[in-house]
Amino acid sequence: MVDTERAFAARAKMVGWKQAFLEYFADSAIGFDGETSGSAKDQLRPLPDPPKDMQLLWEPRYGDAAKSGELGYLTGPSTNINPARNNGTPRYGTYASVWKRQGDGSYKVVMDVGVTTPGPTTFAPGFTRAPLMPRYAGKDTPEAAARSLREADAALTRAALVNRAAAYRGRLVSGARLHLPNAQPLAGEGAVLAWLATQPPLSIGETRFAEAARSADLGYTWGAYAAPAAGSEAAQKGFYMRVWARGADGSWKVALDVLQPQ
Repeated sequence: MVDTERAFAARAKMVGWKQAFLEYFADSAIGFDGETSGSAKDQLRPLPDPPKDMQLLWEPRYGDAAKSGELGYLTGPSTNINPARNNGTPRYGTYASVWKRQGDGSYKVVMDVGVTTPGPTTFAPGFTRAPLMPRYAGKDTPEAAARSLREADAALTRAALVNRAAAYRGRLVSGARLHLPNAQPLAGEGAVLAWLATQPPLSIGETRFAEAARSADLGYTWGAYAAPAAGSEAAQKGFYMRVWARGADGSWKVALDVLQPQ
């Protein structure tokens, strides 16, 4: 999966990010476009081809995969350089992608959500796998696991309508990550909870999708949210993506949460 992500990034250098995205995204991939969600490829095709001297660079630095191997996630730093924009000053970000093995054995992206950051994002050198935890080893089918995961996601979101920090407390893995727009990613349960404690409750939250691996120990969800203004921050609404790991006791916990406002 990591090798495929690296090949994807290398392909983007050769043919441009748009063509590479169309090649490496699954036909079932979902994208967020303004106030709507839909086929990522259908959203990409009408976009103009990027300038030939524009570069979109990224590298997988952190992630994990299910025991069954067909579903996983990767994240890392991204850099966008366009010589015709702002004297070529780079724009920085952090991407997060969910990968799924296809019928032909290849990995394809089924969801990709990136956020801008005020500067380069710091990751440990090379690639780091998410800290191992005792994983679920039960007999749930993927369908049963997806139902359980959807219920866990909905329960978290309902609780976040009352108190966001309390909602996530006890529902995060120790190395959980939270990616926010225009901010450096937060890593670790303590950092995530500290930020959530400064935020008002969500005003809207809706689970829209859940999928679990065949081994029922890893999955992802996405949905819609809205949050009122907090301090100097304006009110926002948009979509979220969450990656979940399932513990030996059968409980789902958030490993990665990404907010993408409209």
